[in-house]
Amino acid sequence: MRISLDEIHKVRRGIEIEQAVEKVKNIVRDVKDRGDKAIIEYTEKIDNVKIENVKVSNDLINELASKVSTDVRESIETVISRVREFNKKLIPKNEIVILGSTIFKVKNIAIDRVGIYIPKGYISTMIMLCTIARVAGCREIIMFTPPLENSLISPEMALVARLLKIRDIYVGNGVAGIAAMAYGTETVKKVDKIFGPGNIYIQAAKYLVSKTVDIDGIEGPTELVIYIDDSVESRELECTVLDALAELEHGVHSICLVISPSENILDIFEREYEKYCREKMLGSLYTVKVNNIDEAVEIINEVAPEHLEVISRRDGLKIVEKVRNVGVVSFNAPCAYLDYVAGPCHVLPTSGFARSRGTMTPIDFMKRIVICESYDKELLKHGIKLAEIENMVLHKESLRCREHE
Repeated sequence: MRISLDEIHKVRRGIEIEQAVEKVKNIVRDVKDRGDKAIIEYTEKIDNVKIENVKVSNDLINELASKVSTDVRESIETVISRVREFNKKLIPKNEIVILGSTIFKVKNIAIDRVGIYIPKGYISTMIMLCTIARVAGCREIIMFTPPLENSLISPEMALVARLLKIRDIYVGNGVAGIAAMAYGTETVKKVDKIFGPGNIYIQAAKYLVSKTVDIDGIEGPTELVIYIDDSVESRELECTVLDALAELEHGVHSICLVISPSENILDIFEREYEKYCREKMLGSLYTVKVNNIDEAVEIINEVAPEHLEVISRRDGLKIVEKVRNVGVVSFNAPCAYLDYVAGPCHVLPTSGFARSRGTMTPIDFMKRIVICESYDKELLKHGIKLAEIENMVLHKESLRCREHE
């Protein structure tokens, strides 16, 4: 569907979190008050799965992990290794800064206990978030996921848990799980920060508990912007159409915006989308024709998408260099490659939040502490002057006390 930029914003605004907050606030409050019992009840009522315990035993994790085939295990181990290798290179170094008589030590410290919500069956997300938390050095990783019908978690998820030494895995209704990690229950440990994607009800629960515990952000549905021009071969165009459809496979609220200076290319995307929509429930595909790369960059920066895919053998590098507001960029590479195996995290800012946040890295699982040792006496008089301006009498006296030491 051809669409204007204003219409794209209307599509995003159509997905409101306020209504979801009203639907989940009683669940959040109930879990806070009644703990495990409330989780078990909501899991049966909402998820139609009856569980006896919220925590998955280590014995069951080991039993399920042993059922994973050799080829699947190899793939899981390879992806974990790749994510670990990439993110290790992003760990910030501790720093020492000396200014006059003052020595500053800047320490990067991992958050002690993080809570990670994983949507049902999303093993790739578990690999991404849990591996990065391990790389950051978090002491405890608490994971919560909705249960499967035939067992609490999948064998593949159990294997990831064993490989990453995650011993605190809990199952239950997703909204209840967010509340449990925020407030703690008889079984679930209270965490210091909650991470993880999920539907609008999960995001509404994160919003509600954010007054109590830090969260990674409030995210909307998956969104992808593709820029493609007529410098590509027909096979590459065919593959890029599949890239767009792949992101729309995330659900009916997912969005893909295709930008191109070629009417013919946009027509191809629209035709293929309509064909696939007859067989699958996909998100929405929109197309916009641009006259030049500056116009394309302006649209991309205004939309500030979660994913940007640039497929061009002519102007691609210019676009990538000019773009400022985006979660992650796939340049002459499929978005799904980054989603699964490239190494960067696929949990990204949506709904325009790429204007202020980018790709998740170990830094998100850490905090910076500045240690200030000693002081410069000649600076004290300037601090005293600021305290006088703000009428902070005791601040002034605190500084004056050291003025003549």
